[in-house]
Amino acid sequence: MNDDRDRKGTSKLITFILILIVGAGSFFGGSIYGSINSDKVIDPGSPANADSSFDKLYEVRDVINSQYYQDIDQDALVEGAIKGMVNSVGDPYTVFFNEEEYKDFNDDGQGNYVGIGVIVGIKEDRIVVITPFEGSPAFKAGLRSGDFITKVEGVEYKGTELDKAVSVIKGEEGQPVTITIMRDGIEEDVTIVRASITMVNVESEMLEGDIAHVTMLQFSNDTAKQVREAMEDLKSQGAKGYILDLRGNPGGFLDEAVDVASLFVEKDKTILYTLDKYDQKKEYRSKGGDFIGEPLVVLIDEGSASASEVVSGALKDYDAATLVGQKSFGKGIVQMVFEVGDNEGVKVTVSSYYSPNGINIHGEGIVPDVEVLIPEGTEAPLTIENDTQLQKAVEVLRDQIQ
Repeated sequence: MNDDRDRKGTSKLITFILILIVGAGSFFGGSIYGSINSDKVIDPGSPANADSSFDKLYEVRDVINSQYYQDIDQDALVEGAIKGMVNSVGDPYTVFFNEEEYKDFNDDGQGNYVGIGVIVGIKEDRIVVITPFEGSPAFKAGLRSGDFITKVEGVEYKGTELDKAVSVIKGEEGQPVTITIMRDGIEEDVTIVRASITMVNVESEMLEGDIAHVTMLQFSNDTAKQVREAMEDLKSQGAKGYILDLRGNPGGFLDEAVDVASLFVEKDKTILYTLDKYDQKKEYRSKGGDFIGEPLVVLIDEGSASASEVVSGALKDYDAATLVGQKSFGKGIVQMVFEVGDNEGVKVTVSSYYSPNGINIHGEGIVPDVEVLIPEGTEAPLTIENDTQLQKAVEVLRDQIQ
């Protein structure tokens, strides 16, 4: 997850892989999700609200209010009932946000954060580290992709309780938080001091003469424009082949993913489509770009998720790039966020998304064309000298260019 939220009334789709860089945990989180709807979606006079099956809820409320031995906080009672209802769906990506949480959700993804600097997701009902940002407190503390976060401040949290864990992790700059991680079946407590973190979305460099390396850290506002400008600049420097590095990229705005994929896919071809429970299909098509047919390698790993998988899946289906690295994270579901109540929100999983060839990667991930691992014990930061995946990408491109 981020989240670089839509302005009210707009309709952007973005990914949601929960990110802990602010500690609020509501940046890009797992799967692509839909527009924030500023209109209230609950009509007090609708039949759903008159459903007799909810009579029991009011009966329980009346019993508690009349019989509990202390005064009841009515707002807390209502919020608990709502969160219980949403949680009963059994989907960790369907979440209710109270006013404070909803504000955090909307404020996340603006580029500057206070937190530990790690992206997390949910795997096997456990909180898993997707990737720590290089140079962040989490990175310096030794957290790495694949670590499971089992406890925060000594309290155990399951994947379905990710938002609760995240709310505990958030805090003030300079203040420590203790996280228990599990790696290879062994638990270890790690104390991390929260810090201010500035996100950089796109980095670029020339490698070995005529090979360009473009790294994308997330898909936020104007990321596609930044990628295009970086590639144009590298081309002016003599680049003949390009490496698009999506490793550790948790996703972001769907329209940005479509625009990035469009750079390499012919106009009007399908980049992805979505299906809801009513079998309604929505297609997202390429806008066309200036790098179609150029030698291209896309680097992916287990931290490449949602919007990253949209781009990777489309380029793989069209044979527009060679995928190198490790199998991606596997997030292929879509959420939509609705504003409800008084400045509150509910995020609901509404559909699945599919690659142009009709492949849904949720829970499966995308398998690279060339699988390459980073050897255990390789010291960070990764460079062309010790990055085996990047080295293979250069090798593949060199063969294509020659």
